[in-house]
Amino acid sequence: MNICYGIITHKNSNILRNTINLLYRDNDIILHVDKKVDKAIFGEYKSVADIMDNNVNVQWGTYSQIESTLNIIKNAMKYNFDYLCIISGDDMPLKSSTMIKEFFERNKGKEFIGIDTGINYNSIKNRVKYEHKGYHYKKNKNILEKVVAKVQKELSLQKKNNKFELLPKLYKGPNWFCVSHEFCIYLLDYIENNKWYEDAFKKSLCGDEVFFQTIIMNSKFKNRIYRLNEVDDNHMALRYIDWKTGPEYPRLLDENDFEKIKEDKNSDCIFARKFNENLDINKFNNIFNLYE
Repeated sequence: MNICYGIITHKNSNILRNTINLLYRDNDIILHVDKKVDKAIFGEYKSVADIMDNNVNVQWGTYSQIESTLNIIKNAMKYNFDYLCIISGDDMPLKSSTMIKEFFERNKGKEFIGIDTGINYNSIKNRVKYEHKGYHYKKNKNILEKVVAKVQKELSLQKKNNKFELLPKLYKGPNWFCVSHEFCIYLLDYIENNKWYEDAFKKSLCGDEVFFQTIIMNSKFKNRIYRLNEVDDNHMALRYIDWKTGPEYPRLLDENDFEKIKEDKNSDCIFARKFNENLDINKFNNIFNLYE
């Protein structure tokens, strides 16, 4: 079982270092470093990871989040992988590399991508239906920007996306997933043969949570999605993410969360995020039996 890990990061941290140290020996590692950051900071990984040259300036909510993932997938095609896992620099594995390989071997042929089946469809459509401006992408808008955005929404004043009507039914889920080599080939072929599809997301808002889900759910690979309609979208993608506890959303996991993660009802999760970079790495690795 050959696994390629594509890591999207904007900082070099103890979390990233630990993840790479745990995985590089028997897996391929691709590192996408945000273009805003000096890649020299990540020089320690040159011998164990493929540090991408076609990296992009990643901005929250914009097309750049889709582009960075697509570039990883394109780069990964030079490797002989069975599964490609897209993770962030804030993720750490919950299982050893050997156990992860064994899990994928047992579930070979499945696609591990989350689909949110409970979300209101209009909230998905609105991410892509309109052309979004710069202030739409700001997490912390000022009062004027909030008012303008609300008025535009209420009065339908935003310019509509002229590619929207071409899109198939839309689906949403987390932008972190593990998918097969076969699906990656299908995905890249689909985009190459339907160039309008990528264009349709160029001015979307958080389209990275719709782009990949929509392609897979409108294909034969829909029937291969792991535990579709059985568990929530994060567990479908094999991720432990705490969206409920706070105070941050998602919660910044620390040592107080270790036991809760271990007791999670879905023991299939192979990654968790986001982690406080100041936690005790050695304690984490020992609790989750990650040393091999």
